[in-house]
Amino acid sequence: MPGFEERFTVVYFDTRHSGKSTGPEDAMQYTLQHYVGDIDAFREYLGLDRVFIAGHSAGGHQALGYGIAHDDRLLGIIAIDANVSLDDVRMGEMIRRINERRSRPFYQEHPTYIDDAMALMSGQGGGARPSIQEIIAASGAFYFHDPEFAEAAFGVMEFDDSVLAYAEASGFQSDDLLPQLGRITAPTLFVYGDDDFQCDPVSQGGRAHAALPGSRFEVIAEAGHMPWVEQPAAFAEVIRDWFERVQS
Repeated sequence: MPGFEERFTVVYFDTRHSGKSTGPEDAMQYTLQHYVGDIDAFREYLGLDRVFIAGHSAGGHQALGYGIAHDDRLLGIIAIDANVSLDDVRMGEMIRRINERRSRPFYQEHPTYIDDAMALMSGQGGGARPSIQEIIAASGAFYFHDPEFAEAAFGVMEFDDSVLAYAEASGFQSDDLLPQLGRITAPTLFVYGDDDFQCDPVSQGGRAHAALPGSRFEVIAEAGHMPWVEQPAAFAEVIRDWFERVQS
């Protein structure tokens, strides 16, 4: 993420059981509280009293959860297309955004794509649970304003079905953060792609911003779930402007 690296010393880390990190073979140890505890232990290991924290999607959920629990240890939060409440409001907005894609050229050229993807995602096809790669292969285009980004972006990612199963079994991401966001006093930036179907700027970003007075809410045009991939210049400018305001 060049937008961060230009002005921060960035430390990337793999969460438990992901990438090069180990993790317990126990589904009950993958709650939001466990992830928040890992973040704080990592902060202590680095010998830092206060830090900026950034997270994307479920990582944004963790970053905000950390802010709720440990606001005094933060210099600021950058939540990128973070989910804050996977409630019925979010589900309705997600379905609306998926169906809105039907009129776009890519989906008209692939007329069964949306229905096939929704059937797989909802389990309507029956049989064994699909792997993450199977889900991405069927629905990856949804994650981008321009579906042509999907193959290159997902092609360099690693997937771990076991940790996803653990996290789902433990209820990770099921916490409704909206009622608790007001406990955060650290400067907070919400950044969302305007065309994100998964963590959209209406049910997630807009409501999060309203629940956290003093936060800043930016929507990146013509971007989906990964705005720094589709619109890197616009994304970097948002980060630059926010950080300069925080510094001043």
